[in-house]
Amino acid sequence: AYAGSSVSLQCRAQGSPAPRISWLLANGSRLLPSAAGSRRARVEPDGTLLLRAVSVYDRGIYTCVAANLAGTAALAVKLQV
Repeated sequence: AYAGSSVSLQCRAQGSPAPRISWLLANGSRLLPSAAGSRRARVEPDGTLLLRAVSVYDRGIYTCVAANLAGTAALAVKLQV
């Protein structure tokens, strides 16, 4: 991604019951769809992580975590700015 641009990282998961999606951010914090998030980072209801005005400080590993009663699955994405 280019500095100053917006980035969307999609995360899709299926299951029964429907899994809840959260993201572990590069800084180690967890962001949930129900959380207000910040003006720069939020999780959409469909699980997509939106990052606004990224900078080199936003680079790193972002992990999508889908969890329900049956278990947990995760996918890591590397963001380079």
